Amino acid sequence: MMKTHLYTILIIFTSCFTYSQTAKEYSEMAESKVANNDYQYALILIDKAIVLNDTNEWYPIQKSEIEFKLYGPRDAINTILKAIKLNRKKSEFYNRAGSYYESGGLIDSAVYMFNLAIKYAPNDTLKYAYLQNRGAAKIGNRNFEGAKQDFEKVLEFNPNDIATLNNIANVYDELGEKNKAILTLKKIIAIEPNFIGTYVNLGFCYTAMDSIDLAINYFNHALKLDPKEAVVYNNRGYAYYKLKDYASALKDVNYSLSLYPTNSYAYRNLALIYIDTKKIHEACDALNYAKYYGFEQQYGEEVNELLKKYCK
Repeated sequence: MMKTHLYTILIIFTSCFTYSQTAKEYSEMAESKVANNDYQYALILIDKAIVLNDTNEWYPIQKSEIEFKLYGPRDAINTILKAIKLNRKKSEFYNRAGSYYESGGLIDSAVYMFNLAIKYAPNDTLKYAYLQNRGAAKIGNRNFEGAKQDFEKVLEFNPNDIATLNNIANVYDELGEKNKAILTLKKIIAIEPNFIGTYVNLGFCYTAMDSIDLAINYFNHALKLDPKEAVVYNNRGYAYYKLKDYASALKDVNYSLSLYPTNSYAYRNLALIYIDTKKIHEACDALNYAKYYGFEQQYGEEVNELLKKYCK
């Protein structure tokens, strides 16, 4: 499948604080520490703001984002679930919860939360942003038809929404509608020529169609826009693999993993290179890493089948 998806859109609100100036200062200091990647100190500061004002609905959202940066989704989810008691109709609480569940691979829970975010959205702009998020979550559960329906509704509201166009192109590709995917991606280039995801996904499409030179050209263009984008190196490495240029393939995939060490798809690609070069022990190690990092949930049975075939 195409490797660049645009996932959850988190709605950021500018708060009008009518409470204690001290609470506001703690919140602003926490934001400053987040900007400097000092999440531990930021968490201390936002907790102080909450102690001074435990009814402000923005503070727990702010805290959950800090916890997500520090610890991953579990603590962030707990904070948001507690915050819902402050206002059970605040759509952004459910949107945040959905994003955290999605990041933890709990797609059914994510979709449920996005459903509530959509239900309580105070305006159409937010409603369709949350609908886009639900569609992106469905991709993670390989519910491509459901994702397509969500994205089509968003595009009825805003035909030029780049995130949605990008994601529906991914869905078209998964459903075997490659020409539709390519046309959609080229529409994005016409709207926003510097959006890297378009070139990544076009490269992936052309790789699947065995137009490898064209694919590599698109990946090279993406790397001009962002020389440190791990997914691009992984996809270009797979293109080199299909050309049987194993040295270039290995270099790209290993560099991709140095930038993004939990990418199950990159370990799958690494295994394919090792299989072709008769390094079965290394291939099995790579396949086990791919399995560990959730390849099956995201992409299907291929890794399990390769493990059965080569790693008995």
